[in-house]
Amino acid sequence: MPQKIFIPLLNNNGEDSEISLHFGHAPYFGLYNAGTKELIIKENKLDHSDAQKSPVEQIIESANPDIVFARDIGQRAIMLFQEKNIKLKTGHYKTIKELIENVENLEDLKNGCGH
Repeated sequence: MPQKIFIPLLNNNGEDSEISLHFGHAPYFGLYNAGTKELIIKENKLDHSDAQKSPVEQIIESANPDIVFARDIGQRAIMLFQEKNIKLKTGHYKTIKELIENVENLEDLKNGCGH
């Protein structure tokens, strides 16, 4: 089953885009479809002040990912993604290319950054 992986990014350089160390501060987001090998990168336009939809709900609505990759992410976001049955994965990869080459080695993300 193809999996769509949502990835926080520091820049928009295709597969050479750098993965953001902290999920909530990423200026860009990538969506990688492991089935079709397609990569889409978009500017982060999440509205953190939207009282109707949390950033997590906005991500699900716009990208509908199966997996969210994060190096570091807040505990509340972890809880919200888990409630929506979206897998959280991590790893010490610096670029999308490294992540793509190691999709099978992604680790489960269990703990957030404490906020």
